[in-house]
Amino acid sequence: MKKTCSIRLFILGIIITAALSLCLGFFAGTQKSWKAYEQRINLLREENEMLLSRQQQEERKKENTAESLNVIAPYAYVLLAEDGFVAVYQADRETLYATTGILMDSLPENLQQEIQEGKVIDNEEQLYSFLENYSS
Repeated sequence: MKKTCSIRLFILGIIITAALSLCLGFFAGTQKSWKAYEQRINLLREENEMLLSRQQQEERKKENTAESLNVIAPYAYVLLAEDGFVAVYQADRETLYATTGILMDSLPENLQQEIQEGKVIDNEEQLYSFLENYSS
């Protein structure tokens, strides 16, 4: 009986030792993989921050470009003097849009000077407003 009890205790000791070894191995492996996981997370955070800063720089460049393009506002019409009258040309200054019955002499001096140089009108609303104000 003592021999069987000793064998049983020996086998039980081996099983307990094996179980403890497996648990320790599992926890050690988990610890290593957890460290690798944390390193990967940190690396991804750094890459994300770098990409965000690049994106913000590109957005600032686009905004600056858009702002610099807004400095030169497109216009639709140019008022020029033609045979003593005000004529309306397209923005290219070659295509006649309309002739008016507005005499240059009837306009204020500063406005005459602007029209001699080519007064820029941005849109149809401003054009019709000008024509209404200075038509007889």
